[in-house]
Amino acid sequence: MSSRVLLGAENIDQNAWGAINGCEAASLLEGLHYQNRADQLNYGQFLLKMPISADDNPYHGFGGSPFKNQSGKFEAIFTRPLMRWGSQYGHLQELSGADPQWLYDAVRHGNPVLTFVTVHFEDPDWDIYPFGKVPTNNHAVLLDGLDGDQVHVSDPIDGQYWLPQSKFERIYNSRRMAIAINK
Repeated sequence: MSSRVLLGAENIDQNAWGAINGCEAASLLEGLHYQNRADQLNYGQFLLKMPISADDNPYHGFGGSPFKNQSGKFEAIFTRPLMRWGSQYGHLQELSGADPQWLYDAVRHGNPVLTFVTVHFEDPDWDIYPFGKVPTNNHAVLLDGLDGDQVHVSDPIDGQYWLPQSKFERIYNSRRMAIAINK
């Protein structure tokens, strides 16, 4: 039985900034700001610094545009290029492949975790792209709290909320992609 932990990271509303596909950058900046990093940058400034992939591959940089949907492009950035970019602002730790308990341990130690999930934590809607099979309803949120069988996220689309740990784990475990934003 664990005690309640709520880091209280800020929430960045990606849609308020017109960045309909900017969840990874929003979640990363929420975590960096929580650790008092990149404080001089607002979300709009941060987005303009995000590396864009020349070949639209999210494993190389952001595929497409965070501001609009483009046919045939997968608008996202995955952990490796996100780590390369974000490491210039703070101390990041790749947790992809990690058991959910590792994510919870990071939060217990005061380190929020950017996690790749799906929009509204719905079942993944898989599709195949030149770079691999990914859910078209890809989304990233910041895990920043735990309380018994509940987890707390700061979601760039839906705000801040608690949800059942089992639901979080089911969606997280579909890909197991995560980055801890450390002190």
